[in-house]
Amino acid sequence: MVTGQPIIQVLEGKDLSPKQQAEVLFLCSLAYENDFEPVLSIFKNPTHVLAYVYEVLVSHALWITRWLQYDHLLMLRTAYIEAVAAHPAHQQLGLGTAVMRAVQACILDFDMGGLSPSDERWYARLGWERLEGPLFIQTTDGLLPTPDEEFMVLRLPRTPKLNLKAPLSAEWREGELW
Repeated sequence: MVTGQPIIQVLEGKDLSPKQQAEVLFLCSLAYENDFEPVLSIFKNPTHVLAYVYEVLVSHALWITRWLQYDHLLMLRTAYIEAVAAHPAHQQLGLGTAVMRAVQACILDFDMGGLSPSDERWYARLGWERLEGPLFIQTTDGLLPTPDEEFMVLRLPRTPKLNLKAPLSAEWREGELW
């Protein structure tokens, strides 16, 4: 186990070194218990938040910009959070929280933050709220309901008044839709 104060770095995907790319892939594959390369490859123009302790990558998250349509009307520029991971040997040490706090500090110019939670209680503790309204994916044939998906939002300074029971839709993307 690596202990110590994490050093947080925020880097655009294009600025990750080959070593950092390999570290992110290794960490996410380990944390998610499968080859994460196909997932990482779908994120266009990500911004990564990396937490290092003694030069070891111990936690990670990224965000991409997605346009979500709220209540069939309002388009919201959303910082969509993905690939939140902490090394299994270093969990429960606050490293994931440190990364998410850094993410939240960096996305203040977006209309809102959004994510599909793996642990709703953990994200709620960090200020995220569960959207209770129906979720849809926008397709060329109209809206595709996604009733099995869960979604959480983070209200930011530019977030309009939200009714958490209103519908929300996202543009189609390859891989995981939400």
